[in-house]
Amino acid sequence: ALPMAAAAADAVMARPAAVRFYPLLGYWKGEAQLAQQDQATIVLALSLSCRKASSGWAVRCDMVGRNDTMVMTESDLMGVDPVTGTGHWYAVSNQGETHDHIAEWPDANTMKAHYAWTQDGKQMLESIVFQLIGKHTLEFRSTVTADGAEVGSFSGKLAR
Repeated sequence: ALPMAAAAADAVMARPAAVRFYPLLGYWKGEAQLAQQDQATIVLALSLSCRKASSGWAVRCDMVGRNDTMVMTESDLMGVDPVTGTGHWYAVSNQGETHDHIAEWPDANTMKAHYAWTQDGKQMLESIVFQLIGKHTLEFRSTVTADGAEVGSFSGKLAR
């Protein structure tokens, strides 16, 4: 067999590293708060639907947040580089944001992710924490900082 074919066969037999994202699988709904600097906090009804993709080597999620005046959507693809063990969460929103978050799991019920960039000469950082509480509750908080000062947050609680 060709080395590439053997490697592909081994990959098919291996346990997908994306199992780290499997706790997100399913349909979640709840409420979220979007807070931005110098603006009133916005409350949104939120749904998150996650399923396996790429034969289990990835998790694909679709998020919808809405209220009477706005709709936020996001498409996510999550996977783990099997060589480095680095988790990647690639997110694209209907506001044009496109981020490749780096994910880590400090414990079985917690996922932390971050994305860093420069905008208008400022060092920006998005830090996200997902916390599973039992099998049916998911709490999350995303904080955005500019040069170390918080400029926005998105947080909520979902149930399945």
